[in-house]
Amino acid sequence: MDKKKNAPIRHGNEISVAERHQMIQEYLSGGYTKQEIWYKYTGKTEEHGGLLKWMRMYGYIDDEIKRRPRFTPIINFPIMDNSEDLNKSELVARIKQLEKELQDTKLREEGYRVMVEIAEKTFKIPISKKSDTK
Repeated sequence: MDKKKNAPIRHGNEISVAERHQMIQEYLSGGYTKQEIWYKYTGKTEEHGGLLKWMRMYGYIDDEIKRRPRFTPIINFPIMDNSEDLNKSELVARIKQLEKELQDTKLREEGYRVMVEIAEKTFKIPISKKSDTK
């Protein structure tokens, strides 16, 4: 990119429609980058998406279809209806397994709480979050 010290400083809104089309054609020919073309016509080194905006405005590209949604789509999982397939003994076994996992989780949580209390007493620093803090 040839950077001239006395290149004319112009804003994007000062460029005529014909010059805009000419800039877009130069970019699409593949000879220059967007920044090089922007500098050539405006004297500024950063173009901040102006050329792409004009390409959309004048119909050179139709980018509406290719855009990703700005939200995460909600995936609806089907409700589990296979309870009919499981017999009573399998359901009872599953309930016992889940109860054991719950008991293990409660025991682990109690262990962490005791560990934090011991660490607070030993090192004399507050670790657990107080309820009145914001």
